[in-house]
Amino acid sequence: MIRRGIGVQSFVSAGVDADAQAFITAAGITDATQQSAINTLVTDLKGYGVWTKMKAIYPFIGSSSSTQKWNLKDPRDLDAAFRLVFNGGWTHSSTGALPNGTNGYADTFLTPSTSLTNSVHFSFYSRTNQANSASTEMGCYDTSSGLPFSTLAINTNAFGGTSRYDMRFFYLNDANLYLTPPASTAGYAINTKLSGTTTKAFWNNSSLGTITGTNALPNKKVYIGARNSDGTASLFTSKQCAFASIGDGLTDTEAANLYTAVQAYQTTLGRSVGTQTVSDADAQAFVNAAVIKDQVQATAINTLVTDLKTYGIWSKMKAIYPFVGGTSSAHKWNLKDPRDLDAAFRLVFSGGWTHSSTGALPNGTNGYANTKMLMATAGLFSNSHLSYYSRTNTSVAPSSYKVEIGRGNSIAGTYTNLYLRLDSSNGFGGNFGNLGAVSTNTDARCFGVVSSTSSTSLKSYKNGVLLATNTNTQTNTPPTLEIYLGAQGNSSGIDWYTDRECAFASIGDGLTDTEAANLYTAVQAYQTSLSRNI
Repeated sequence: MIRRGIGVQSFVSAGVDADAQAFITAAGITDATQQSAINTLVTDLKGYGVWTKMKAIYPFIGSSSSTQKWNLKDPRDLDAAFRLVFNGGWTHSSTGALPNGTNGYADTFLTPSTSLTNSVHFSFYSRTNQANSASTEMGCYDTSSGLPFSTLAINTNAFGGTSRYDMRFFYLNDANLYLTPPASTAGYAINTKLSGTTTKAFWNNSSLGTITGTNALPNKKVYIGARNSDGTASLFTSKQCAFASIGDGLTDTEAANLYTAVQAYQTTLGRSVGTQTVSDADAQAFVNAAVIKDQVQATAINTLVTDLKTYGIWSKMKAIYPFVGGTSSAHKWNLKDPRDLDAAFRLVFSGGWTHSSTGALPNGTNGYANTKMLMATAGLFSNSHLSYYSRTNTSVAPSSYKVEIGRGNSIAGTYTNLYLRLDSSNGFGGNFGNLGAVSTNTDARCFGVVSSTSSTSLKSYKNGVLLATNTNTQTNTPPTLEIYLGAQGNSSGIDWYTDRECAFASIGDGLTDTEAANLYTAVQAYQTSLSRNI
């Protein structure tokens, strides 16, 4: 850990990378979190083998022009070291450097013809979603060498109404320069050319495509925040920059690793955009699949996964639905297996649902989601659990029911139900086969769990507290019917629709009393971090 001292000369601690230390000292970075972020960024870039390919790295740290001008690769206050000189209107803050879009630009003093070869990359981390802007994030234009050498003009609707990602790395045919832009211009763009005539564009670690052509390297300095057009700044952007780099060309793997390192850096500083980077591999797989761009949400998922693993519950889960992200496309994913397959038990929504940041709300009349998990797959009635976190308190008539999760079947009077309900009027609890564990309940806003760990035990829990137990012998076995969320359904149709908003649900092996309590603790902490706990 970097120790804080008095004055820039005292930023000395064991284990800090020498290059990181040189930058910290030059920029006068006194904040411990920022110091650690820079140190980790440098060590990550070196670990990925990308550091040596860099000519200039601008991490835009601190909150002033005096801290944000420095080149991490060569933190000397010289034109020859490619430190930035800001011109025009800029706003400097802890989240980056924001040009005003009219006259703000920064001179890198890096001239491609003298500092680069045909192997080259540019990158720009934008924190601004800006449509209808004929702007360039960084680059230069040299008419003596042909068409522009410019890049990272990321627009959703610009240039005379043509929506495009403008990528120009010294090309001859202007018609081949435009790729389909991202839906949002807030994210991390990398353009890279290793050799020959092919340039690749990456956006948040995904390829946007390639273009081909050739031309000479321009003999003009690269600007950030605008394009250097034969020595005059033009096409000013107003996209906030949180990171930029210029250097040699990157392979696909190196571009992916650069994204990983930069996104981790932004996450540490609390200013990341785009799909987030988290520490746990299982959490990261879900974040990637659900395209979680909010750092608070990604961190909540990461903590949920690590908590479940710490409690020894993760291995008991077959499906976990955390309902994060605010849309059906984000809510459908199974945290345990985030593949878009029936076999991975991702949800298929049907009927009326309202998806929001607080969860998924079925309409109570025809809304349900198919987990694609068969009752038999969930485990025998003697070793399984269901859970549902309800944010809605609704009651039903005494002769009716609402089921939050499960599936029912009755053939010749033999009940093979597997369901959990949170009714305040007809009882709280569940049925597994011929056993039921039901208790009274006055508020359906809660986290309910029904669990069986043996053929003579079925228990229901509310907010981690045991409410009901059935110790009769289980004699039935589950049929091959799929489990539904938001309704029950049976062999002849779907019924018992609920209108209680779901913020979490799970299916898996049976839980002990301690595990049920720990599951509540982990899920409640998760909901609290998302400010939607009840």
